[in-house]
Amino acid sequence: MNKTPKDEVISDIAKVIGPLFEKKGFVQKKNIFEFHDINTNNIYQYEILLSKAKGYFSLHLRLNLLNKPFMKEVNKVLKKVWLDEDFIRLEDSSDEMIKYAMKIRTSNFYLSMVTDWRDFKEENESLADFRDRFSIWICVFDDINEIPNWKAQLVQSVLFTEKWISDIQSNPEQWIINNTYYSALYLLKKQNRIIELDEKYNYLLARNNSDDELIFFYKYLTES
Repeated sequence: MNKTPKDEVISDIAKVIGPLFEKKGFVQKKNIFEFHDINTNNIYQYEILLSKAKGYFSLHLRLNLLNKPFMKEVNKVLKKVWLDEDFIRLEDSSDEMIKYAMKIRTSNFYLSMVTDWRDFKEENESLADFRDRFSIWICVFDDINEIPNWKAQLVQSVLFTEKWISDIQSNPEQWIINNTYYSALYLLKKQNRIIELDEKYNYLLARNNSDDELIFFYKYLTES
């Protein structure tokens, strides 16, 4: 059984990506590298999720986009949904369970999250080719040195992160509209782009098979 501590593996990863992120203004907080954009209140995170089961390591790299002030406003609308007695919940849920679920659901400050790095695949690149050159974003290993070119792959993950941030910063509001759900609806309503709001809502509704939470969110968002 591999007796290497998780913290040691995270430290090995941080030694590769840390200097690169520090040059970009990121700060390390344990297993997260974080950058605050004071112009938009956006917080960008590169998160190292490492678990150890049955003696081997499981690694998942994740990118997070948070914006607490903005999401507080979105969550105010969402809270109205959860307080509506007509909002469909599980029949066997107790009041305590509902309150707990509501608290979790309405205290989420994540705007977006990258969990599948295949989104960074080149337009004409096959999935197989992409995985050959970049697979470290989700993998298992006994020793990190088993991962082919693991240091180069980590450097590549930083480059992908920079591209992701650059795409968002080029037009933050439009990026939210194009790439999120409730946040997009809220922003379109705030900007009084009603036709686009309705189009986005109908698009999301079709994709999510008439999701009740979405229907109630739209109801409360547009009631005034």
